[in-house]
Amino acid sequence: MKKNFLIFFIFLFALQSKAQFLNSIAVTGGISYGNQKFYFSDPAATARKKYIFGYNGSVFAEFFNGENARWVSEIQYNQKGSLDKQPSNNYRNKLQYISWNNYLKLRYEMYSIIPYILIGPRLEYNLAQGTSSPAITGKFLPLHVSGAAGAGVEFISYSNFKFFTEAFYNPDIMPAYKKTDLTVRNNNIELRIGLKYEMRGRRETCNTPTYVE
Repeated sequence: MKKNFLIFFIFLFALQSKAQFLNSIAVTGGISYGNQKFYFSDPAATARKKYIFGYNGSVFAEFFNGENARWVSEIQYNQKGSLDKQPSNNYRNKLQYISWNNYLKLRYEMYSIIPYILIGPRLEYNLAQGTSSPAITGKFLPLHVSGAAGAGVEFISYSNFKFFTEAFYNPDIMPAYKKTDLTVRNNNIELRIGLKYEMRGRRETCNTPTYVE
């Protein structure tokens, strides 16, 4: 079943790439710093768990060629979870997700860099679960929706290859885990670097004046 979802995400990504103007493609890699909130219903209480580190990586395509606004569609692998500190023990909760992310990208071109912001939803599929908190007694939901807001800087170069760096805040919109007495939501902070290849990037030209005698 997990392979079927992966094939489905890749199919949607490829279909969108063909249907719209493709500006560039890219790969990224980085670290994730996540925690979780536990919402108990009986009695009503909220517990914020400690942060743990993980990894993330992605491939994405950037569409349209607007100077200030573009669209990004991405397939991402991401690690999330938390450290649940209890008086008796410390419990690690680790989750692995693959997600289909879509962002509106607003950018501003400067002399040597292009700063930009990204915002949009993520559809996340739970690939693997390794949880040890006593309160978690079942499986996390296979699919849920989260949101993402980020900022980045692209470094201008004279080739079609561009380096960039990004930071994201990624909170759950829907619960990632839901039982009668407990609901869990993920929060993630992501730092990543990437390499982009522009299909139709602007090319700098050197115009040499011509003199006529």
